[in-house]
Amino acid sequence: MKIGAGNIGAKMTQELTGFKEVQQKTVPFSEFLKNSITDVNNLQLEAGKMRQQLVTGEITDIHQVMIASEKASISLQFAIQVRNKLVEAYQEIKRMQM
Repeated sequence: MKIGAGNIGAKMTQELTGFKEVQQKTVPFSEFLKNSITDVNNLQLEAGKMRQQLVTGEITDIHQVMIASEKASISLQFAIQVRNKLVEAYQEIKRMQM
């Protein structure tokens, strides 16, 4: 059985080059935080809209409503945990002696 290396080196170089390009596209932390909060809010609004449509009978697929509700819930819980960690980090920095 013959195992050929082919263009493995070239392929890996392409992948690494692509990785570097992705890393260079940085977003300021404030922008990232703002976008994340907007995403959480949009998921909450979408879940609320789907629940309302389920109640009025516009949507009959309860599975999609439950999935949207869980996505919104998990994203909110994650945002709360991130906020808690940021507050803890800020408090730790405040306690540092200069």
